[in-house]
Amino acid sequence: MVAFITLLLTRAVKARDGIDASIVLLFLGMMVAMLLGPAYLYLTTLGFGISDVVIWEIAVFMTLGMMPAAGLTAAKLVLLSEPERSGQPPLSALLEHTTALRASYISLLVLSEFLMGWTFNLASGLIRLSAGYSVVAVAKQLEYSLTSYWFVFTMVGEMGLTLLALRKVLRPNLLKILAIQGVVMFLTPTALSSRVWETYTVYLEAAVMTGLVVFALDYLRKKRERDRPMLSYLGVFIIANAVMMVGFLLWLVDGDSILLALSLVAETVVYFDAVFTGAGLGETFHS
Repeated sequence: MVAFITLLLTRAVKARDGIDASIVLLFLGMMVAMLLGPAYLYLTTLGFGISDVVIWEIAVFMTLGMMPAAGLTAAKLVLLSEPERSGQPPLSALLEHTTALRASYISLLVLSEFLMGWTFNLASGLIRLSAGYSVVAVAKQLEYSLTSYWFVFTMVGEMGLTLLALRKVLRPNLLKILAIQGVVMFLTPTALSSRVWETYTVYLEAAVMTGLVVFALDYLRKKRERDRPMLSYLGVFIIANAVMMVGFLLWLVDGDSILLALSLVAETVVYFDAVFTGAGLGETFHS
C-alpha cells in the first residue's frame, strides 16, 4: 500500500493534463472509501474481521475505482491517438487550480493514512470499543492511532519513497531538509511501546528538531525576501516543530498525546505540501 500511494503521488506531480490528475484523485478517494467501510462496520457492530475488510475493499475497488479509472484511461488513449485534435483536453481546468489540487491530494493522503492506521490497530487488537461507547472513547482511539507505529512508520515510508522517486526533481537543499524532517517523524517516541525507544528518541528528536530550527532561522535571516516559497515552507515548518515540541512535553508530563497527534498531522501536511510545491505543482522553489 505504501508503494502504491507513492506511485500515485509521483504521478500526481508529473500529471500534465486533467485526466491524469483525475485518476490520481480517484484512486486516493478510493483508498479512503475502502477504509471507511470497515470503520463503519466496526462502529455499528463492534466486530471486526479480515473478511469484512476484504469484501468491502473488493466491492469498493471494483465499483468506485477500477471502472471510472478504466474509462478515464481509455479517454486518454483516444486523445493520444488523435494528435491533430484541437481544443482543451477534458478536465484540463483542474490543473488551473494548483492550490486546490495540491490541497485535495494532501487531504486524501492524510485521511487514508489516518483511517488505515486506525483500521490496522483494530485488526491487530491494539484498540477496541465496548458496548455503550462514547464520542470521547472513539476520539481517544483515533488519537492513539495517530501516534502509533501504524500511522507514523507508514507515513515515514511514504515520505522516504516519495523523496527517492522525486530526487531528480527536487532541489538539493530542499531534499536534505525534507529527508531530515522524515527522520524527525520517524523518531516519534510514542510509535513503539518500548521504554528504551521512548527514552532515546525523546532526546534524539529534541536534538534534531533544535538543529533544524537553528538552520531554518539562519536561512531566514540570510535569504530574507528571496525564494519566497522556500521561506514560507521553513516558516511553517518552524511553527509545526514548535507545536510538536510542546506536544512532547505534555506527553512526558501527563501522558496526554492529543497535541502530539495533531502536530504529526501538521508535519505531514507541511512535508507533502513542500514536496508538491518543490516539484512544480504550484509556485515552485527557485533552482
